[in-house]
Amino acid sequence: MLNIQDVERDIDNLNAIQAVLDRIIAEAGTYGVFLVDESGFLVAEAGEIELDRVALAALIGASFGATAQIAKMLGERDFSKMTHQGSDRHLFIGKAGERHILITVFGTETNLGLVKLYAEQAADFIGELLIPADDAGALRTDSGSV
Repeated sequence: MLNIQDVERDIDNLNAIQAVLDRIIAEAGTYGVFLVDESGFLVAEAGEIELDRVALAALIGASFGATAQIAKMLGERDFSKMTHQGSDRHLFIGKAGERHILITVFGTETNLGLVKLYAEQAADFIGELLIPADDAGALRTDSGSV
């Protein structure tokens, strides 16, 4: 049964998440920031960047899952952060809570340390917001409900 208080909480959480993503764009100078669930479903985004966001979310979800298996093979619990560096564009990817991934796209003009600082703070904040979702199933994007 639909609980209006859960829906209101989810809307408030999504608004707070959007504000955090917008802050990364404004203060760290990144091109785009995306929050996806572990299955690769795009939950929230900010920024102006030309790319297939849905495909990026799906590929990062799969990549993060594969990386988790590699970590286990090496005796690690997980690898919670990854950086991919290209000639012009780079990615900083990190866990946000137990079931979500924060993807930050930035260029050579942006300092990796600054991106990491803002992205890690955002991931911690978002992870705290998603604790009820991770525990109770609210805001579970894999079922199509938000």
